[in-house]
Amino acid sequence: MITLDGLEDQLLGDVVRKERPDLEQAKDKLVVSMANDKKQLAELQDKVLKLLKEAEGMILDNEPLINTLQQSKVTSSMINKRVAEAEQTNASIAETREGYRKAATRGSLLYFVIADLPNMDPMYQYSLEYFKRLYNYCIEVSEKSADLNARLEILMSFITDFMYKNVCRGLFERHKLIFSFLITTSIMRNSKVISPAEWNFLLRGGIVPTQAKNPDPALISAVQWETCQFLQDAMPDTFAGFMDHIGEKLKEWKVWATSESPQDTTLPEPWGGGLNTFQTMCVLKIFRQEKLVFSTEKYVSEKLGKAFTESPPIILADVFPDTSANTPVIFVLSTGSDPTGSLIKFAEERGYLNKFQSISLGQGQGPVAERLIGQSTKKGEWVCLMNCHLATSWMGSLEKIVDGFSTQGVEDENFRLWLTSKPSSAFPVAVLQNGIKLTNEPPRGMRANLIGTFTTLGQEEWDCMTERDGRDEKYWRKLLVGLAFFHAVVQERRKYGPLGWNIRYEFNTSDILAAKEVLKMFCRNFENMPWNALIYITGHVNYGGRVTDDQDRRCLMSILDTYYAGEKVVNDDGYKFSESGTYYTPPNGSYSALMSYFDNLPMVDNPEVFGMHDNANISFQLQETQAIYEIVLGLQPRVGGGGGEGEKTPEDIVDDLAGMFVEEMPEKLDIEKAAPGMFEVMPNGAYRSLDTVLMQEMDRFNKLIRTMGSTLVELRKAIKGLVVMSADLESMFLAFQNNQVPGLWLKVAYPCLKPLASWIKDFHRRIDFFRSWCEKGQPAAFWLPGFYYPQGFMTGALQTHARRYQVPIDTLNFSFIIKTVEGAEDVDHGPEDGVYISGLFLEAARWDRRQKKLKPSNPGEMMSLMPIIHFNCIQNAVMNPADYQAPLYKTNLRAGVLNTTGQSTNYILDVGIPTDENPRTWVLMGTALCTMTND
Repeated sequence: MITLDGLEDQLLGDVVRKERPDLEQAKDKLVVSMANDKKQLAELQDKVLKLLKEAEGMILDNEPLINTLQQSKVTSSMINKRVAEAEQTNASIAETREGYRKAATRGSLLYFVIADLPNMDPMYQYSLEYFKRLYNYCIEVSEKSADLNARLEILMSFITDFMYKNVCRGLFERHKLIFSFLITTSIMRNSKVISPAEWNFLLRGGIVPTQAKNPDPALISAVQWETCQFLQDAMPDTFAGFMDHIGEKLKEWKVWATSESPQDTTLPEPWGGGLNTFQTMCVLKIFRQEKLVFSTEKYVSEKLGKAFTESPPIILADVFPDTSANTPVIFVLSTGSDPTGSLIKFAEERGYLNKFQSISLGQGQGPVAERLIGQSTKKGEWVCLMNCHLATSWMGSLEKIVDGFSTQGVEDENFRLWLTSKPSSAFPVAVLQNGIKLTNEPPRGMRANLIGTFTTLGQEEWDCMTERDGRDEKYWRKLLVGLAFFHAVVQERRKYGPLGWNIRYEFNTSDILAAKEVLKMFCRNFENMPWNALIYITGHVNYGGRVTDDQDRRCLMSILDTYYAGEKVVNDDGYKFSESGTYYTPPNGSYSALMSYFDNLPMVDNPEVFGMHDNANISFQLQETQAIYEIVLGLQPRVGGGGGEGEKTPEDIVDDLAGMFVEEMPEKLDIEKAAPGMFEVMPNGAYRSLDTVLMQEMDRFNKLIRTMGSTLVELRKAIKGLVVMSADLESMFLAFQNNQVPGLWLKVAYPCLKPLASWIKDFHRRIDFFRSWCEKGQPAAFWLPGFYYPQGFMTGALQTHARRYQVPIDTLNFSFIIKTVEGAEDVDHGPEDGVYISGLFLEAARWDRRQKKLKPSNPGEMMSLMPIIHFNCIQNAVMNPADYQAPLYKTNLRAGVLNTTGQSTNYILDVGIPTDENPRTWVLMGTALCTMTND
């Protein structure tokens, strides 16, 4: 296995061999000369020892022995002198060679970044041989200079830029910034510009309890304030007095923290001038984590240049010179992409259109492709094998064919092999490592989507309706544009994660083509447009066939209502698809006028086109940030070994953390300590419904406590070497390092997305809640976020009411009253019927306590705490259609496993919330209730 230092030495040899061939030749000769001299010396010593062993009688009378010793002494003296001179010369050569080490170090760092890429995607494979070939090419073609330092700067810059561009063209857009960030930080960490403590904080964060008073809880959350304490403790030399300064200069910090672009705004002094860019990113992580995606780009641009934050355009004419008959070109596909058109166009430009053969792989196509390649290698034709991911069983044969190109050669050097494939672990690694990879992705955004749709449909489709004096044409064109907008919106909403869709659906071109045919049929065959039928077939059948979540289906139909909104869409040229008026169906006109309108649409989508709040951009940016840093964190090796003098090793840190968790581990919840009146058996021999719920919850928490306790003990033993560090314990060790909840715990734990430090605090709060319920009696208000299975608690509450009033439980449902009291501590006793619920959060909206209505979120506020809600049990309850039925989820991931009822396991129930707006407004915003935040 190659190491960083080992590869560095190899690359040093390569660069010196090309830059100073005289030096490398002298070194090689010196090595041979020194080896020969040492060998001769050893042979003389062996000969003397042999003669001494075989000598008889007086040694001084043995003339051959005396002569040999004399000769050996002279020869040995000469050889030792030569060896000493050679070693001195070798040291001089080594010193000169060391002058080029910077270039070798840069190359070694780049290779190990590239070698980690397959952990992002299986298609990102690059062999060491391929890398060294590019490295040597850089040495040969880069600008020369007689000045060594200038030459090294040129060489390092050229190598970094060349490697980035060559690898970047084979990466998906979402991974390109990660790649450039990894290059930048690898270089900076190697040169000690980024300290281990800074790197650890940016990736892993951390919180510690603090006694310092939070100067503004409305601005700085409890978690953020504890993270400030962690930062100050982790880097005392850099951040001494940091928390005191925030308290003293709160107004200045508030201005910075609430600014639109804090990544471009100077921190309050002295921190603005005292911190470098990376240290400023650590502060940004605490207060405005979503902006780290921009700060990351800014940091890369500052250290390596703007070119490393831009995606080099993939132009086949530029790539072609790098290709050869034995080097395949692999297009890595994503949903909705197809490079075939551009490849055919390029073949035509090169005069190879008549020599271009393509085949789509699938069942039984392997042998056909094999014959096609065999014929084309002789004729010098181009072959394109499409959709290789669909022919996994034939990939072994493909690997042998491509390997044969290198070992046996190709008859005609004009032959080229083009391959297209979606990411697949079955694709041959050897082909990927030595091939040229190009990613092919569809353009993103509403503008690009609309242009792409109508480019696919073409002018012929636009002009296909001329019947009934233009009536059909008017309906067709107006509604076709509406359908294209609908198609673009359902696709582009995916970038907002759970705010857009609970589940990420792969809507594609086939959906709009099917819906287009339905629209065409209705336009031609009906005098009066059957709107209900058109909406039903388009929404529930053409697109809804992919949708498995009820809330997503409701959202899909709400979106469609905007674009198939009845006759006004057709007859009112002033009808707009968004409040800004930017998006609409242009008046009936030519195909070129329509494309011109699309071409003038904004390049960057505003959330309002999706019916979403501006805060949705914050959610999108936070997802982008988390995606970047989760991948970077996942690529980090386990940190181990000895720390510096006075520093704790990672093993010490994890052992201390585990020890602290063991000390704080709560006792099991004990039914024997229950308060009087709890767990009493009713006359029918059963427990009260909520007592049963409590017992089930206690059992689940006791199982979690046992698992946590036993695994912590085993981990500490493994760290001390008393037991074997199993794969599970190794994973637990790494999770503790990364501030993540171990998988061993998650298997028996409740759904929760918090990092480890926050998870532990939340865990203790849950235990305290159920211990209080058990030992002090039923609470006045129930903290719903504390439950493993809140759906079971809801059923228990309904069952309690059903037994009390002797009514069938299946006739009961909840009605909801949002109270004026904020928390459980403000409630003295429970309601007559139903239950009080505390601790729920509202996402993508807020509860206006003065107007007692649902209102849009405050700028920058993603989630807000709801007051106490009275879940009242009502027989044959009828929901108020004017209320927004907000889905309540355990976590804001929202997606879950579909259970036997057809609902997601993450979904609890709908809560009716009063609103002045059309409920559809909140559906489009993605407004929902949630039992917990993620911090």
